[in-house]
Amino acid sequence: MIVFTDLDGTLLDHETYRFDAALPALETLAARGVPLVLATSKTAAEIGPIRQALGRDVPAIVENGGGIDWAGDAAVTSLDHYSDIRAALDAMPPRLRAMFRGFGDMDEAGIASLTGLSEERAGRARRRRYSEPGVFSGIEADRLEFLGWLDDHGLKGAQGGRFLTIGRDTSKARRMKEVRAELDRRLGRPLAPVVALGDAENDREMIEAADIGVVVANPAHAPLPPLAGEAEGRIRRTAVPGPEGWNAAVLGILGEYAPPTHGGASG
Repeated sequence: MIVFTDLDGTLLDHETYRFDAALPALETLAARGVPLVLATSKTAAEIGPIRQALGRDVPAIVENGGGIDWAGDAAVTSLDHYSDIRAALDAMPPRLRAMFRGFGDMDEAGIASLTGLSEERAGRARRRRYSEPGVFSGIEADRLEFLGWLDDHGLKGAQGGRFLTIGRDTSKARRMKEVRAELDRRLGRPLAPVVALGDAENDREMIEAADIGVVVANPAHAPLPPLAGEAEGRIRRTAVPGPEGWNAAVLGILGEYAPPTHGGASG
């Protein structure tokens, strides 16, 4: 099989950004040669330390599907859109623009205060190429107007566990398909089933596109509504949040499918 996972609020604890509770499942995946792919709103600059902590050179879908970082390679799947996104935001009607505070509107200290990251890690979070996360302060009617304006100008906004992220060619599901195809090619065999785990609205499309989808509980925000495939059991939900729920879900899936230990790629 192959496992795609969101980070914040899913593999990483929403508050501490740690994944200790998921170690049993992570170690089992590595021992069985099951490829692991990160699918996150984080930047490529933020992925390096996470790879080091995981002890695996895993591929990463970065900036909410804006690009793919192949374990530090320069290979990506889209052009740099960040300057265009910032220019579009500044061309927005002032009333709507005032309701959105993006990472580009903050310094490292501001991002650190908002996220709980160190200023060094906040600096990596500001090194963006494909998307702009931020906080929207308006009411629901304002948010819908804001999203409509973005859509009219070739952009879209995706709500994650913490931030509303604005991008152009961004899709975790589309990048998941591309990564899976490339790893199939490298291994010379199809990887199946495709498992995808996430906790927020920006993970919905990826979860629904997988053979097995897992919605990881996150009490920090409202749960996802019922998803396509959930009534049939193709998509399941964890009872506990974050890495503890992730661990239980992955070990359960591994128990069901029990992939053989025949020396597959480490991902």
